[in-house]
Amino acid sequence: MKRRTGFLGLLTLGIAVIGSAGLMMNAKAAEAPAQKATPGYITIMWGRTNWQATTGKNCQVVPGTRTLEQNAQDMRAYGLKGTGGVVVSRTADSGISCFAGYTQQPSWQEIAKLRDVYGWTFISQGMEYKNMTLMKTDAQREYESIDTIPIMKAKGHSRAWGAFNYANNKQDDAARRVVMKGFAFGRKYWDGRNTRSVVMRDRIMSTNSVNGGRCNNPNLPCYNMKVVNNRRSTGVDKMIRVLNPGQDGWGVLQFYRLVEGKRGQIGDSFAWDCSSSDWRNRWTSQPELTCRESFLDALRGRSKTAVSVDPATVADSWGVRPAIRY
Repeated sequence: MKRRTGFLGLLTLGIAVIGSAGLMMNAKAAEAPAQKATPGYITIMWGRTNWQATTGKNCQVVPGTRTLEQNAQDMRAYGLKGTGGVVVSRTADSGISCFAGYTQQPSWQEIAKLRDVYGWTFISQGMEYKNMTLMKTDAQREYESIDTIPIMKAKGHSRAWGAFNYANNKQDDAARRVVMKGFAFGRKYWDGRNTRSVVMRDRIMSTNSVNGGRCNNPNLPCYNMKVVNNRRSTGVDKMIRVLNPGQDGWGVLQFYRLVEGKRGQIGDSFAWDCSSSDWRNRWTSQPELTCRESFLDALRGRSKTAVSVDPATVADSWGVRPAIRY
């Protein structure tokens, strides 16, 4: 004998089906919307926006040292733009100045030219380039970091909020708490490869600080030569890895001062040999001097689909917004 489904049975079944469908729709609605993947980003920064390597207390310029504008021209040839970290107190209104004998520093005029002619962006590297871990009050921390933003904006650099470069990488929780109020990211020296998920969580801009120093060929005398902090030249292979981020990736390299060709010999305080076609054989006598030849090798090995950007562009793309906006 067949069991008949009456009206009440059908009604009950219909309500159950509708209820189940409603629960599924609510569950889907509760899921976070999928984020559209962004292309790989690369940022090439210049520490303290040093203009040119020099020697002697009067900042003597010698052949083989590159100016920052010459580096900008190299980058433009590859369709790339730079990002400079500015120490406000070291930046004069006009003219090139000597700093501590080892480098020339550009004024706001030269920085404006790099912005207007070459499309560069400038971020803050501090008011006075002071160690923020030694500061006792938030007022001191704000003066060193956040208070530089309106100054730079008044000079025409409205994207300085993109990142803050701590002096000598010195940072602690107290410093980061203040800096993150006004900046999207804080620089931290590491391998230079960032992913969207980690950056959005920590707001740390992992940056590979490119060093010069000993060569990478163990069969040459330069492999064990004396260099400050026993630095070894950053390998071109490592630079290229940073400059090849995938989707939702961000590679950040930082350079200081470039030299080219050959000057002096091992043991001299201001010398280099960048003449070899093999990057493993190149060396410089100081960690902040990098061979232009290695720099160009890295640029040639970069991802051709990665986009050259400043930190503020990454912040806008990934939805990072500091609480204080000028």
